[in-house]
Amino acid sequence: MKLNYIYIDSSQLDRLHFLHTIKHFPEINLKAEFSDAFHAKEYLNYNSVDFVIISADFPVYDGFEFVDQLKDDIQIILLTKKPLDAIKSYDMGIIDCLLKPVDKDRFKSSIDRLIDKIEFLKIIKEKKEHLVHFKCNFKSEKLEAGNIRWVEAMGDYVKVVTKNKNYMVLSTMKSFLEKLPKNQFVRIHKSYIVNLKKVINYTARNVNTDGEVLPLSRKQKGVFKENFLNFQ
Repeated sequence: MKLNYIYIDSSQLDRLHFLHTIKHFPEINLKAEFSDAFHAKEYLNYNSVDFVIISADFPVYDGFEFVDQLKDDIQIILLTKKPLDAIKSYDMGIIDCLLKPVDKDRFKSSIDRLIDKIEFLKIIKEKKEHLVHFKCNFKSEKLEAGNIRWVEAMGDYVKVVTKNKNYMVLSTMKSFLEKLPKNQFVRIHKSYIVNLKKVINYTARNVNTDGEVLPLSRKQKGVFKENFLNFQ
């Protein structure tokens, strides 16, 4: 996993020293460097990165003020010449605070910690994305996508079939498919969407989904086979 970042430091000498240090870390990719926080903030308004390396000391707009305005999903490594900044950075949830000049081995431990944190957050995010939200009988429901056996068109509604319960949802098939995890769910017929995790086998005309034989249309056959083989 290669992580993208920007680097912000008002000291040209510190930037030169640090840029020499980070050449030893091919797992991170420098997208841009800045001598002031204002232009860095402007860059982030139009570009996304995984993390930011920033110096705490700026003449007007300091590193802590900059961090306070960033989105929560952008991780921060703070560089400073003041040891006490580590306490403030900890309170703000900053991933690490390094004393200048930055030691290569110390920076490696920061990168390792950063990678672990980003991978952990990615797993949490994926788990959240697997929850499908919808309304049924005027109630808001949420369902683990993995529990869905298949989805069936029923006029203006779709029937969401699980092992223990079925849900009637006012929705088109197309709209409901957009709620589901991509690549895991595929439409096999104008009236059926299947969970590829539940598919046991298939023929030229049917798909055995969790023990239930559902029709496979000629129009969707190619799409289904491609998704099923890639999913495996």
